[in-house]
Amino acid sequence: MSSRKIPFENEEYYHVFNRGVDKRIVFTDKQELDFFFSRLSALNNTVADMTGRNHRRSNYTGKARVEESEGLVSVVAYCLLPNHFHLLLKQNVDQGISKFMQRLGTSYTVFFNQKHQRNGSLFQGKFKAKHLTGEYGLSTVATYVNLNYQHHKINPKENLVKSSIFEYLQTEQGKFICDETEVKNVMSEIGTIKAYKKYAKNLSIVFARNKGIELSDKDFEM
Repeated sequence: MSSRKIPFENEEYYHVFNRGVDKRIVFTDKQELDFFFSRLSALNNTVADMTGRNHRRSNYTGKARVEESEGLVSVVAYCLLPNHFHLLLKQNVDQGISKFMQRLGTSYTVFFNQKHQRNGSLFQGKFKAKHLTGEYGLSTVATYVNLNYQHHKINPKENLVKSSIFEYLQTEQGKFICDETEVKNVMSEIGTIKAYKKYAKNLSIVFARNKGIELSDKDFEM
């Protein structure tokens, strides 16, 4: 994975996403999903390039190593699905997103390839990135990412899915990786958690309909 040919500017927000090569499954079990999730925090630092460390299957214990340093990016929202992922990131330092995504892609690909005894690329070329502009606000894109699994009618209880929606609703058990200030910024645009639930449901129904998928209130468990 490497950066797209678009300028990444500090203090700006970007929707970043990629899928498995040939749309292949990239998270085949919970260990793989948890490993990728752990890299979102463990590799987000300016201390050193960690692409070559802590990615071996035999060394992974399920615990993320977190460096006490400035983050390359702020994670605003995420959604990990069986064959692709979405991230909403704010760049904190020069080349922060490019470095972070390179580390993330390299670390996970090495881990996955060693585990499955395969070679070659795992993800579909360069990661895709869209700069948030005036067309879509922060809360809109964060919600698109948070509930992206709904747009594909994927039940997170029956599939390998990990989403930051549960961090926003403060129901997630375990490790939080979204930047607390950024989550508050999103929530401040909407109001209360109850209001955000309604907002997220209504917006996701529209997003899904644009993809030819019909959703209703009963499809949401939040």
